[in-house]
Amino acid sequence: VPMGTTSTVSLGVGDVALVHTGGMIPDDADAVVMVEDTQKVDAHSIEVMKAVSAGENVIQIGEDIRHGDAVLTPGRSLRPQDIGGLLALGITTVTVAVSPRVGILSTGDEVVPPDQPIQPGQVRDINSYTLAGLTTRAGGAPVLYGIIPDNRAALEAAAAKAHAECDIVVLSAGSSVSYRDMSVDVIAGLGAPGVLVHGVSVRPGKPTIIAVAGGKPVFGLPGNPVSAMVIFDLFVTPTIRLLLGTTTPPQQQVHARLARNIASTTGREDYVQVRLETREGELWAVPVFGKSNLIYTLVHAEGMVKIPLDSNGVREGAWVTVLLH
Repeated sequence: VPMGTTSTVSLGVGDVALVHTGGMIPDDADAVVMVEDTQKVDAHSIEVMKAVSAGENVIQIGEDIRHGDAVLTPGRSLRPQDIGGLLALGITTVTVAVSPRVGILSTGDEVVPPDQPIQPGQVRDINSYTLAGLTTRAGGAPVLYGIIPDNRAALEAAAAKAHAECDIVVLSAGSSVSYRDMSVDVIAGLGAPGVLVHGVSVRPGKPTIIAVAGGKPVFGLPGNPVSAMVIFDLFVTPTIRLLLGTTTPPQQQVHARLARNIASTTGREDYVQVRLETREGELWAVPVFGKSNLIYTLVHAEGMVKIPLDSNGVREGAWVTVLLH
């Protein structure tokens, strides 16, 4: 039977037809014997070495998808296999959500572009680019507004521009108390209802600002890279997914034994960075301790362990869930 055509072969009792994988079988055939389960007897005969049941090695009409079935549900992120499923049905265009534009502002007189030499007291701009990467991973479209100096007028102008042009605004704030206070005032000035949350019971990331201005979410993240990335995952990623009309996919996770004691304080949710090791066939989570302003705390970590609000710590050897980065 030629590939890509409807079979015109008619089979009687004791007849067989050669059908290649993916080809159409004759109308009066109902099973396929794999060629390796046969042997040639002569020019016109074969011997079947293995019996087959009706329907074996045959894809039935409607077996993959039936008329009336939902092809994909709304709010689903398209995976490569989903695209393949659409194309198999001849669907070459679909209506998709527009990626929310996320305006990212990095602030502070001490922050310089990453391609420039630094002087004592200065740091390179990490957050603009790590937060842009997290935005893309969540399904958003990052818009970088550069480094804003410790100047209220400059911050107000940049924040207003980002608010006008984007669907979400994210400020990576300076580390000083006075600058955090300035960020609160600037965010509050973007529109009503304004600041909803100023400070969260999370470590790292306590000095977080969550606001809504003119119907748009606005976030003030701590300037320390570890804090900024943890808070982004907790609050900004779900917001991007909400604007896309979908839910946040479950974070990939593994179970492992904790390699050492971790102390915590009740009433605060702690996120501890860990790396993974295999010891005698078991997976262990080894804490990666470091200050929240040290980016290599994250570089060396493969995931993080959540210590719940009502816990005062986790003992060495306990099984924990590691949220993978």
